[in-house]
Amino acid sequence: MKRLLVLILAISSLLQMSGCGFSVGTSASPPTDLQITAGDSSVTATWTQASSVQYWLMYAPASSISTSNWTTLPGARSAINASSPLLVGNLVNGQVYSFVMDARVNSGPAGSSSASISVVPRNAGSSWSAGTSLGAMELRGVAYNPAPVLGAIQAVAVGSNGALYSSIDGKIWTTQTNPAPTANLNAARFGGFYMAAGAAGTVVTSPDAVTWTKQTSGTSNDLNGIAANGGGQYVVAGANGTLVVSNNGVSFVTAASGTTNALNAVTYGNGRYVAVGANGTLLNSTDGTTWQAANSNTSANLNGVAFGTWVSTTTGLIVTNFVAVGAAGTVLTSPDGLTWTALTPITTKTLTAIDFGRQFVAVGSSGGIFTSADAVTWTSQTSGTANDLKAVGRGAINYSAVGAAGTNLYSF
Repeated sequence: MKRLLVLILAISSLLQMSGCGFSVGTSASPPTDLQITAGDSSVTATWTQASSVQYWLMYAPASSISTSNWTTLPGARSAINASSPLLVGNLVNGQVYSFVMDARVNSGPAGSSSASISVVPRNAGSSWSAGTSLGAMELRGVAYNPAPVLGAIQAVAVGSNGALYSSIDGKIWTTQTNPAPTANLNAARFGGFYMAAGAAGTVVTSPDAVTWTKQTSGTSNDLNGIAANGGGQYVVAGANGTLVVSNNGVSFVTAASGTTNALNAVTYGNGRYVAVGANGTLLNSTDGTTWQAANSNTSANLNGVAFGTWVSTTTGLIVTNFVAVGAAGTVLTSPDGLTWTALTPITTKTLTAIDFGRQFVAVGSSGGIFTSADAVTWTSQTSGTANDLKAVGRGAINYSAVGAAGTNLYSF
């Protein structure tokens, strides 16, 4: 009798669920327009989504993949209930990856699958696209938060007449209110918070790239470059050998540079700051306050400097290098920021800025863009513009380059 009662209750429960709209999951057709676009250590999957359909993307470092064999492939992964567009990261550049997708309704069984699609992620910086022009002003600085919260602002761009923009993806930019609205802004950096600097000692800071505060830098000289050590310290370089240092973005102290030459850029890497400037000026410091000069072996104006670290493809060892760029295609390299070697000029164009992600990207006059994975061999890239480029910044998986006439380019 007890078993009969349980059976009756079970049947009753099933009937009630049926009456309340309960339904068993079913399979669905995969998208017919799945696209996988390679990026830097990543891919972006896009497709047309049907209402109420759940999509599963399976992928692996293999020449092909199917929904029946993907679990047997080493390194295979899946994205369940994925939505388009989907960014798949943490991939190895130069490695073939294959992707396949199926679909279902109400977590039902998988239906048929899309065809296997194979792509090879590659270093960003080789292929460039134009973002919407931001007007007639000159953009002079761009900076990224390298590890933003998903969907949050990750980049800022600054320029003449107080131009100040933010972006979630490096493609679409939004105007932000600048508390120093008429001052030219020449540089930007993220080192825990955003900082921008420019004419007459102007410094503005923001925790989120939206709300900005004007700070007192302690100098009236133009400021041209910013570096951050990742531990809260910022060094700002400018005209007449100006160097100002802050450990909180609010209080600044002046550091003696030992030069009256304009300092155009500064970077930090491997425990050392390096600043570069007019007439081949090269300075370095381990603490941001005490500086010494290095011999650059050039009188060319140096406009940009960056630090990079990578694993050698020939020795398997970690390589570190500072690279400085300047007038008439000047490129200098240094393993430690102390001893520098001049390369044969890589172009006749003036190089204005440089940054490093998984390769060095240098930009310059007349739309010049040049890349190098080892700081020695350089490749000219097609920018799609003849406008002068003034700055380049590296995001988590992309670069942005900005310049004259509101030019903004992006590379994934």
